[in-house]
Amino acid sequence: MPGTRRIAVVERCCLVVLLAWLAWLPLPFGSIVPRARLPLIAVPLLICAVAAVARLYAMRDRANATQPSRAWVIWSVGGALLVVTGAFQLLPLPPSALALLSPESEVIWRTATRVARFAGLAVGDTHPITVDPRATTLELFRIASILAAFTAAALLIRHHMRRMALATVLCSTAIFESMYGLREAALQRYEIWGWPNRLIFNRVTGTFVNPNHFAHYVAIVLPLALFLIAFAWHVSGRSDDIPVARRLVLLLEQRVLATGFAIVAAGACLAAILLAQSRGALLALGSGLLFVAALLPGRRLARVALATTGGLVLVGALVFYLGPERTVARFVPSEFERQTFVGRRIGIAAAFELWQRFSVFGSGLGTFERVVSMEQSQDLTKIYHHAHNDYAELAATAGTLGFMIGIVALLGGYVALVRMTFGASAKELTWRRRAFQVAALCSLTIAMVHALFDFNFHIPSNPATLAAIIGAAVASVDHDRRTRR
Repeated sequence: MPGTRRIAVVERCCLVVLLAWLAWLPLPFGSIVPRARLPLIAVPLLICAVAAVARLYAMRDRANATQPSRAWVIWSVGGALLVVTGAFQLLPLPPSALALLSPESEVIWRTATRVARFAGLAVGDTHPITVDPRATTLELFRIASILAAFTAAALLIRHHMRRMALATVLCSTAIFESMYGLREAALQRYEIWGWPNRLIFNRVTGTFVNPNHFAHYVAIVLPLALFLIAFAWHVSGRSDDIPVARRLVLLLEQRVLATGFAIVAAGACLAAILLAQSRGALLALGSGLLFVAALLPGRRLARVALATTGGLVLVGALVFYLGPERTVARFVPSEFERQTFVGRRIGIAAAFELWQRFSVFGSGLGTFERVVSMEQSQDLTKIYHHAHNDYAELAATAGTLGFMIGIVALLGGYVALVRMTFGASAKELTWRRRAFQVAALCSLTIAMVHALFDFNFHIPSNPATLAAIIGAAVASVDHDRRTRR
C-alpha cells in the first residue's frame, strides 16, 4: 500500500540520519565543545519524534501489535523520571518550601540574594533547588537527548540488517578514531583537527581530548565487532556437525570481506585501548566480556578460562608488537600515577560529602563543578569538574531521589535484558537477535564497570552511543509483520 511504503521511506531516512549522527558524535572532541550542543540535542529529539509518529501511524490498523520489551519499558520510565527530577530542580520555590526541601540550597540562594540586593540588583524571592539553573538546564536537555537516542534506536533498528548496519557504522567510526590517533602519535603531533593537545602527551586520544574517554568509546564498540565475527562464523556453517577446518574454508570463501572488516575493527579497538594506556578501560573491557561470557549457557568455566587465556595472549601479542613503552609503561606505579589515584579519591570523597549536604534532591544536575569546593579539602590548586565516579556524582547532583531512580532503572533494565537474552523466553528469538543482545550486554557492562572510576557519562558521545546500542537490543519485533485486521 502507498501509506506503508511512505512509512518505510520515512523510517529509512530517519535511520540514515541516526547512523550519520552516531558516526559524527565522537568527531567534535567527543561532542564536549559548545558548538556541538545543538546537533547533539536537537537531532535525536527530532528523529525520535518523527520515528514515533511513523510507528503510531503504521500501527493504526494492526491487531495484537507487539508490546515493547520489559527492558525497554524500564529504561524508558527510568529516563523519563530522571528528566522529571531535573525539571523539578528548576522549579522556582518560595523560601519556606525551599528550606524544607533543600536547606543547603536555601542558604546558598539566601546569601546570594543578600549580596545581589546589596549591589543594587532587583532579585526575586523564589529560587530553584539547583544552585546553577543554566547548568542544570543544559544537563537536562542532554539527558533527554540520550533518552531520545535510545528510543529512536528501539523504534527504528528492529531488523537484523539494521542491527548489522549499526554495528558496521560504529565499527567504521572506531577504526577511523584509532587510525587518526595512531597517525598523530606517529607524527608526534597529538593534534585534534589542528588543535594541539597540550594536556596529555604520548597517549593516543583519537578525536577526544582525554585518552581514557577515547578508550571507553572503542571499548563499548568492540563487542559489536565481535558480534560481526560471530555472525560470519555462524552463517558459514548452518550445521554444528561441520568440522572446524571445513567451516574456516567456507568462511573464507563466502564472507572473507565481512570477516576481515570485523577482525580489523576488533584489532583496532583493542590496539587503541592499549595505545591510550587506559587501565580503567582495559579492566572494564575484560570484566564486561568475562562476566557476559559466564552468563552464556553451556560449559561456563571452560569458556571463561578459554576466553581469558585467549584475551591475555592477544593482549600480550599486541603489547609485543606495539612496544611496551607505548602500551603498558603507564601500568607501572610511579609518583605521577600515585597522584592520579589520590586525585580520583579526592573527587569521589567530595561527591559523597556533597551527597550528605544535598541529601534528598541534590545540588542540581550538572552542578558538580559549582559545588565541589564546598567539600574539597585537598589539592586546592585545581577544581574538579567531575567526581571520576558517575554513581557518586549522580548522588551528589540528583540527590537520593535521582540516585535511586537511576540505579533502580539501570539494574532493573539490565536484569530484564539478561532474562530476555538467556531466559526461557529467549527461545522465541532468533540466534542473530540474541547474539546482538549479548554484544549490547557486554557494552553496557563495560560502561557500568568503567563508571566506577571515571566520568564517561558526562562525555556526550559515549552515553549517546551506548544508548543507541542498547536501544537496538531491546527493540520489539517489527510491527509491520503482524497480521492486519
